[in-house]
Amino acid sequence: MPHFDPSGQTYRRRIFLRRNLDLGHHHAGDFSEEEEDPRQRGILRSTSCRRYRERLRSSRQSQLLQGLAILATVVVVIVLMLLLGVKMSSEQMDLPTPQEEGLWMGALRLMGLEQDDNLAGESYGQQNDGFCSPQALDLRRIFRHMGRVVLNQEQALARMERALGGSGLFRSVALLGPPGVGKTLAANALRHAFPWPENAHSYSWSTQVPDEANKFRLVRQFVDGLSDCGVNLLIIDNLATCDHGLVPIYNRLILDREGDPKRNQTVLVVYVFNLDSHQYWEQFELLQELPAETTIVNFRFFNRDDLQDCLASELKREQRSLSREKESLVLQEAMESIQASGCKSLRLLIMQNGAKS
Repeated sequence: MPHFDPSGQTYRRRIFLRRNLDLGHHHAGDFSEEEEDPRQRGILRSTSCRRYRERLRSSRQSQLLQGLAILATVVVVIVLMLLLGVKMSSEQMDLPTPQEEGLWMGALRLMGLEQDDNLAGESYGQQNDGFCSPQALDLRRIFRHMGRVVLNQEQALARMERALGGSGLFRSVALLGPPGVGKTLAANALRHAFPWPENAHSYSWSTQVPDEANKFRLVRQFVDGLSDCGVNLLIIDNLATCDHGLVPIYNRLILDREGDPKRNQTVLVVYVFNLDSHQYWEQFELLQELPAETTIVNFRFFNRDDLQDCLASELKREQRSLSREKESLVLQEAMESIQASGCKSLRLLIMQNGAKS
């Protein structure tokens, strides 16, 4: 009989059991028949290090995209702020806004992040309470602009601003002075810069009206049409000294509106008187008898230096130039009528003698 080796049988049984157990379990590095043995290619197809590198690469790409997005946003904001700065520096002050915008608010407006004014306030006459409030009248800004239009009348403009900026519901001023020194120019600048253009009215007392009754009827229409929104402005221009009786009558017409639901509206009235230079002081003394509720604002006479400033301003406005000889001739001719016309004669002289620049 062959020799029986119990230890060998035990060894073969262990090998058999291990192979059977390995059929249902796979360890790291095992592969199926359908899969290619990765060890023959010298790489490991799926390992924890590979997954970590993929996550790291994905994280870096995400951070790069976020950085680019932030950089693009910063560039857009800077460009918008630069455009806004150029726009604000070149913008004229002909029509003031109730409240100046800050740089950031303007940038938000350009980016479309602020509600449009038409949606917020709808149309004129249905504006919000802030627009209709008398506080929306920014006289400081208007007169700052007026000082660049009306030359060399700083004291008169300062007095006019104080009078119109009072606390009463009715405020009136009488602008006195010779022709051509800035009275009508100041009144028109106020009207053009008024934040409620439909509330501003201007009448010339020398218009072709048949009689005095029709003149008063024309002005009376302003009282009947006072607006419920904002402040009302009336300018009566080209008054002569003999028309001074209009002032107390019209003041009473506005102040004594018994039973009128609009009598609590703020009303500004500007009377413009042209005084004859030959009888200036007699006329000036007569106009001191105007009602106490009307502040008298005296516009001074101009001299040659003022005429020189007016000439430079008119040349710039008309985009014309004068040689030194023609400039001297223009000033000399304008000086001959300065008491009667101030700077008014300069424009015609510039058009006749100036060349397009």
